[in-house]
Amino acid sequence: MNKRDRWMVGQQMPFQFTVLSSSDPHTFKDGQIISTFNKCGLFFCRKGNVEVSLEDKHFQINPGDVYIYMASTLVHLLHKSGDAEGIMVEVDLDYIIPIVNRVINVENQLFMRKHPCISLSDKQRIHLEYLLDNLQERIGAEDVLEVNLQQQRLTLELIKSMGQTFCYEILNMYFANQPMQPLPQNKKDVIFQNFMLALFRLYRKERDVAYYAKMQHITPRYFSTIIKEKSGNSALQWIVQMVITEAKQLLEGSDLSIKEIANQLNFPTQSFFGKYFKQYVGISPKEYRKDKLRIRNGI
Repeated sequence: MNKRDRWMVGQQMPFQFTVLSSSDPHTFKDGQIISTFNKCGLFFCRKGNVEVSLEDKHFQINPGDVYIYMASTLVHLLHKSGDAEGIMVEVDLDYIIPIVNRVINVENQLFMRKHPCISLSDKQRIHLEYLLDNLQERIGAEDVLEVNLQQQRLTLELIKSMGQTFCYEILNMYFANQPMQPLPQNKKDVIFQNFMLALFRLYRKERDVAYYAKMQHITPRYFSTIIKEKSGNSALQWIVQMVITEAKQLLEGSDLSIKEIANQLNFPTQSFFGKYFKQYVGISPKEYRKDKLRIRNGI
């Protein structure tokens, strides 16, 4: 297998690992925004401590802690100790959502979104290290082996299967530390889950509640009632949250102009984007960017 083939196989991996260390400011710096669009992930703290904010709630992550972040959440790295080290595992939504939906209902998923941090026991920590080492070792072996196309496919499926096991192990650790009463899945749960899956894929193009209701062959009114009942937020609130969260991330963490951000989010004009943003945030995109830059620079 030549280098190009290896690269193509690697591109199909549904997850990626990043080793983070205070000694490497390019991967781990104060004020950093963790991108959570089209993926979710976890940070496992091995040494030192890290302080993050999730939508205005602050969490301190210590050695042996796991911080799980869900898609479409605004996560900031506020501060890290000088000796902080850890590993980040990021997973594509198309890969993880079917895995999660098989075992976790809507209520538990929303609970995880609001309670992202757990502290592992010594036994759990050792087991997590073992799982991470095995998965990374297998991916590394795949990257250097000279194999034919059939072996490539089998190896990729093997790694995906190991990744699925890893996801279930993490969920098992989470609910061992955050026990909740399991609730049965019903049709309304499925409607909400299908809405979230569609929203993750389409929120840049489709911002009309009626569109998502039509996808599930129900009326917008009934659809909105179900989403509100299952999540506490209306369908429109979920749509707005997705759009505004990405807009904030792009305004804070990129050099894109406001016009380019409007284009990326499929707004017809910069002016329309500005009005939409101000309607839900209270200030214009330009003012928001200036405020965040001022805070970052300590002015």
